[in-house]
Amino acid sequence: MRLTALKSSSSSVVIKYTDPKLIKASVYTYFKELCLKHEEINRGLWFGSWITGTPSPGSDVDICLILSFSPKPIRERIADYLPDGFPVGIDLFPYTEAEFSRLAKENLRWHRCITSGIELNR
Repeated sequence: MRLTALKSSSSSVVIKYTDPKLIKASVYTYFKELCLKHEEINRGLWFGSWITGTPSPGSDVDICLILSFSPKPIRERIADYLPDGFPVGIDLFPYTEAEFSRLAKENLRWHRCITSGIELNR
């Protein structure tokens, strides 16, 4: 009978800490700069765990952009608004005014989640 020693595995858990003040400043700077480049942005809503006060290590920022118009489908327009060098991941939801109004009727729960956030000023 041959005995083989088990190799211990190394745990590679990485815990990241992000300063909430840095995140807040980054969101506001990003949104102001974005509005300067894209006149179709009517408003923005910042929602999710950073707003509810429950971010965990690795939490991303959730932002809904309300656009006056867009010739592209929603999934194709996301790349037009992504930031460079943001300190954490970011999820963007760029809806036109018409799409956002429909969302209130077709997916009220998601609409409420977004509108429970805070308004970003131009």
